[in-house]
Amino acid sequence: MSRLLLATALFATLSGCAMAPVGDVEPVVRPPVAHPDRVAPALPSRPASPAFVEERARQAYETGRWDVAEGYYLQLTRLTPKDANPWFQLGNLYAEQGRLDSAERAYREALRRRDDAKTLHNLGLVQVKLGIGALREAQHRLPPADAARQETRELLRTLLETALP
Repeated sequence: MSRLLLATALFATLSGCAMAPVGDVEPVVRPPVAHPDRVAPALPSRPASPAFVEERARQAYETGRWDVAEGYYLQLTRLTPKDANPWFQLGNLYAEQGRLDSAERAYREALRRRDDAKTLHNLGLVQVKLGIGALREAQHRLPPADAARQETRELLRTLLETALP
């Protein structure tokens, strides 16, 4: 036991002395020398866990940081390629931003991974909005005397009256 104490004391003394300046002389600290012909090896980085990424995505979404949330959800689609939820959340994010084409694609990706009624519902809403937008555009482009213009106008009126009671 006394040998162990002696060895520990000697080690502690030598460790402490290695950093102590000698007399009034300050230790010289030199910057590392860069060698252009040698590249420092990259430190291995662990990919973030899906749970961590999902939590960050949710927080960003809830605080309205759309670009950050989108990045995290896209990362999550790569980390968990068989999971439908990140695609569903991306669809919601895109729909909320009015990026309807992207929302439609995201909901379709979610449905490829899991047949889900909520996803199908959201996809349908996005498609209705896209359809209304296309019909409005067609109505503006069609010549005033064209029968298709009148038909489009009636269809839009019916859709909007039904959708907005």
